[in-house]
Amino acid sequence: MAPVSGVLSAVGKVAGIVATVAAFIPGGQPVALIAAAVSAGANVGASLLAVPPPAKGSVNGITVGSDQPMPYLIGETYYGGSRAYQIGYGPTVKKVPNPYALIVDTYSGAGPIEGLVDAQADFVSLGIPTTGGAATGYAAGFLWASVQRGAVPEPSALQPHWSGAPGWGPDYRLSGHAAIAWSLLFDRDGKIFASGVPQLGGIWRGQLCWDPRQDSTYPGGSGSQRWAVPTDIGAHDAARASWSYTENPGLNALKYAMGVYHRDLRVAGSTYQKVAGVGLPIDAVIVEDFVHLANVCAANGWTCGGVVFEPAAGGQSTRWQNLCDILAAGGAEPCWRGGRLGLKINAPRVALDTVTAADLADDEIVVSSGSGWEERLNTIVPKWRSRDHKWEYVASTEPISIAAYVAVDGEVKRAERQFNLVQDGDQGAELAAYELVNRRELGEIEIVVKPRLRRYGPGDMLIVDLPDDGLVQQPCVILKRQAMPDRMAWKFILMGETPSKHAFALGQTSVAPAIPALRSTADLDGVAAPVPDQNVEQLLITSSYTIGATLSASDAGGSAMVTISDHSRVYQDRTVAVTGSTIAGLANGTTYFFYYDDAARAGGAVTIIATTNAAEAFSTSTTPARHHLGSVTAPAPGGPPSQGGGSSPPGGDGQPIRYPEGDERIP
Repeated sequence: MAPVSGVLSAVGKVAGIVATVAAFIPGGQPVALIAAAVSAGANVGASLLAVPPPAKGSVNGITVGSDQPMPYLIGETYYGGSRAYQIGYGPTVKKVPNPYALIVDTYSGAGPIEGLVDAQADFVSLGIPTTGGAATGYAAGFLWASVQRGAVPEPSALQPHWSGAPGWGPDYRLSGHAAIAWSLLFDRDGKIFASGVPQLGGIWRGQLCWDPRQDSTYPGGSGSQRWAVPTDIGAHDAARASWSYTENPGLNALKYAMGVYHRDLRVAGSTYQKVAGVGLPIDAVIVEDFVHLANVCAANGWTCGGVVFEPAAGGQSTRWQNLCDILAAGGAEPCWRGGRLGLKINAPRVALDTVTAADLADDEIVVSSGSGWEERLNTIVPKWRSRDHKWEYVASTEPISIAAYVAVDGEVKRAERQFNLVQDGDQGAELAAYELVNRRELGEIEIVVKPRLRRYGPGDMLIVDLPDDGLVQQPCVILKRQAMPDRMAWKFILMGETPSKHAFALGQTSVAPAIPALRSTADLDGVAAPVPDQNVEQLLITSSYTIGATLSASDAGGSAMVTISDHSRVYQDRTVAVTGSTIAGLANGTTYFFYYDDAARAGGAVTIIATTNAAEAFSTSTTPARHHLGSVTAPAPGGPPSQGGGSSPPGGDGQPIRYPEGDERIP
């Protein structure tokens, strides 16, 4: 006997089939409503009895049901749609009763979105204009589409090709929802749609987002985009109109974290209500972390695309999980610092401080050599959503595996990892490589520190120099921070950070970084001996930062020009002056990273170089003298100038760090 959950699942599928063929059933009854009820009940039963998978399934098919979860479309992607209405109607034509079908599918709430890219039937383009109209080619004369982007409010309801559809009228505007009203004509000769209604769907471009980098009121930003709190109705009205379409995971995550708000502009005094997203106030979000992630994703060529649902779809997603999925496409994780939402980002970092024995408030130190054996994978098979495979999730035919890790483990330890909002195979491979190397980092490391270090929190990198515990100039990232007010101390839980892993994960090197380990007695003796240690010199470079460095990009007519100001470079043992430079002949609309090599750490008139390769701009084992300077995106032809900053840590401008009132980190 089949499991009950399997039976219910089958009933749900049958209900979907009923709805698909209902449009052409003579009599014109809106049987889609009946099918919806059957499908909803069956699928709820299945979800209650079956354990949902950890990875989200395909969104290629059409969902049918009453009170369905709202789709939220991100980036450029295909979605089969959530069916809102379906009916057959019309006079008898050539002995065929009810020859017309009206089908209304919604593709995204929280509109307006950027718009339709291509309307499709059975994953084949119908040649319909993006604003709606008649199909061309095979379906010409038999299929039409009326399209809306989800304006708030929509000026009018979607228009059927033939009037008179029962239960459909001018009041059904679906404001805030991107949607298509499909009109189909039954072919009496049975040639067109002989196999039934085709699988309808579309490729869309999704959410419009605020980009702080394009906002001249945001520090370092340049442009006309704006953010305003929804309670300031007029300002939020104007701000929404300034946002632009983006596939960037950092910007989409920022929008989702702060939420999407709608109001009825036709009603005087109407207020904004949240319709999607987490809904955190901007004061509860560390915006600069999301801007940093946006720059990292732009440099790496990482995007996000797909559909998430609100509220939870079959118990498989929550708003928090949706946010995590968006961030995962950019190799980031959410974390809390001082009661505000920040990010832990996979990118080269600048060390903000050094922890020595003098900073410890407790002699008890817990140092782990790494994750448990079962967690230290050496092979990952990435899965991503492939345009070439009808937008299904596909697994890579080439697993990401590190031979040195396999040799140490003595066997292949393999797992499959699905990235729900990744639509590029190379991006999936890079994210999988990051996971492999992150699982080999030192940690967890637990230390209790004095109040001097209380300003640092999750995501910040520190140099831990505790030779007696095997940690010599070891870069570490804070994972968690716990206040201990009874002792005026703070507990840090850290994990090691290997700078060379970034170049490896991004495909810049073919050799994986060495497996981190605690320093041996021989190593510690070597450190204690009066012999120059090149690793220490490199750490002094990787932990250095700039003061007063600005990067100004402008359009030079056919190309771009970037001016780097004179500035200072701060090392742990000294500060030097660095002479700026102007670099011309750069490509418009391109993000550049700037660096120079200075093994002597002397500063002065260094040779500054521009590159589009983020990993190239940072110090590695093969480029130990490299100094990262900063990044900036060159303006488009004729566009306004843009600004970038140097590699300054919080408080790196020589001023004390300023936190919001009530933040526990206030000095």
